[in-house]
Order: sequence, then C-alpha cells, then structure tokens
Amino acid sequence: MSRHGRGRIGAIVLILVGIVGLLANFGLVEKETLRQLWKLWPLIPLAIGVAILMRRGRRDDSPPGSDA
Repeated sequence: MSRHGRGRIGAIVLILVGIVGLLANFGLVEKETLRQLWKLWPLIPLAIGVAILMRRGRRDDSPPGSDA
C-alpha cells in the first residue's frame, strides 16, 4: 500500500472518531450505545487488513505494464 493510501485510511478513521465524539457530546448518541459499539473495535483493523489484501490481489492480477 502506498503512503497516500495509508494516510487516507488514517484520516478517515480520525474523521469518523471525531464525528462519533461530536454526536456523543451533543447527546445524539447515548453513551451506552457507544459502549456497545466499542466492543466491536477489533473489526476496524480487520477491515483495514482485508482492504489491503484485496488491493494487493487486484494489483497482482493486473496485466504487465498497467498502473493498477
């Protein structure tokens, strides 16, 4: 994965965390809901890993000379 791809993933994760934090501060999301969602945090690195593998798979299947 290129540096730009990793930067985008990091930026998206930070934006999502910020949005959830703002929603919680404004009372639009209950704290108990956040506690329940926090139990699913292992899905984040899992999803990132799957995305990396899928991207590598596409790159390996591309014909020689392509920019994929």
